[in-house]
Amino acid sequence: MPALTSNRRASMRPGIVMAITVAAVSLTGIGLSSISVVFPELRKAFPGTSPATLSWIANAFTIVSAATLIPAGALADRTGKKRMVLIGVSLFVVGSFIGAIAPSATWIIVGRTVQALGSSAYTPATAALLMSAFPPERLAAAIGIWSVTGGITAALGPPIAGALIKLGDWRWTFCFNVPVGLTVLVLAYRHLVESERDRTRAIPDPLGAFLVTAAVSPIVFALVQSTTWGWADRRTIGSILLGFVLMGLFVRRCAHHPNPLVDLRLFRLPLLRTANQGTFVMAITWFCVYWGLISFASSTWHWSPLHIGGSTAPVSLMAGVVGVIVGRIAVGTGHRVFILPGSLIFAATPILLWFVIDSTPSDLKMILSSLLIGSASGCVFPSFIAASMFEVPVAEQAVGSGISFMSQRIGTTVGVALAITFLTNPGGLDGLHRCFIVTIVGASLAFLIGLRVNTRPVS
Repeated sequence: MPALTSNRRASMRPGIVMAITVAAVSLTGIGLSSISVVFPELRKAFPGTSPATLSWIANAFTIVSAATLIPAGALADRTGKKRMVLIGVSLFVVGSFIGAIAPSATWIIVGRTVQALGSSAYTPATAALLMSAFPPERLAAAIGIWSVTGGITAALGPPIAGALIKLGDWRWTFCFNVPVGLTVLVLAYRHLVESERDRTRAIPDPLGAFLVTAAVSPIVFALVQSTTWGWADRRTIGSILLGFVLMGLFVRRCAHHPNPLVDLRLFRLPLLRTANQGTFVMAITWFCVYWGLISFASSTWHWSPLHIGGSTAPVSLMAGVVGVIVGRIAVGTGHRVFILPGSLIFAATPILLWFVIDSTPSDLKMILSSLLIGSASGCVFPSFIAASMFEVPVAEQAVGSGISFMSQRIGTTVGVALAITFLTNPGGLDGLHRCFIVTIVGASLAFLIGLRVNTRPVS
């Protein structure tokens, strides 16, 4: 990735670059987290639409972004990072506008897909420009602010969405992104300096991006449809098998393509292999319980979107804040000392909640749940992500982070699909208890995986 020259760095004001980067990250963070509060409203707005179709409103973003982030990073190197920021934010604004005026759930899915393409375009480009704009002695602090922004904006997403729905309806949550995105476009056009272009950088295998999308889609479809078809139905089994076959083809193509979407040679690194297993499991676990609590509060406690957003905001906020603190300490202690106790707390939390949460609404119970889940996941989730990069050579870190991102997004998709499935049928407290079971099993697996993570510095 070509760095900016000192003259170019001087021509860019680091504060402005930070503001643009934070605003861009906010678009993605709020867009990802707010949909959890918007989703129950969409079920009411489109009562004739099946749960399987509605689930793609949430999952289209995560699947598409998982498949396109790595090619987008390479494209930014070839065409210029400022240009990719402008293209990406423009796409996000267009996708938001499509969602705002959508006459059906299908059009919302289209809008979310365009949003995902935009997010993939600007995310690696803004990160690279941020690192190039700051001198080495200030870079660590800049990255720290950038990292905290993700957690804070994810925490702000649900209450912002709740407030917008209270003021208008669910369409306002998409409209909100338009003026924010246009502001980012103006700032980026005026203040960012184009990076040097690397015309030799090849775009990773586009067919590989298609295959990973095609592989995850039938698995997610089978999970959501299982309540209608039944787990033993041949359509459920066939869809899952189709997904695994396509995933096998994706792996085979990565092994033989000269410029694969994922460089499988990195999986020879034990920590990358192990930590990404943990990241995948934690993504399923975290999003299943998070979406489960939100859906339960909406369907059983009949809370408003604003009420839900405010009471669940501590989940993302605590995860972000704790994650930053853990990251700084883990440099000297290693990550296992946080993964193991965090996993145990994460596994114990749903056991406690099983006996605490019932059909009687309670703000105290929901806030307690949010604080526990957020704090525990803040110890585990970022620790696995950081550990996955521990052995990766500097020259391969962009690819390594792309693998971690794909693990997160695919796990997120499965976790959300499970929550939607459980809270649709059987629904209510029984559905929430199934989300708790997934959480207990997932956190226990994360503990076992964490035993094999050793990033402690050698004295």
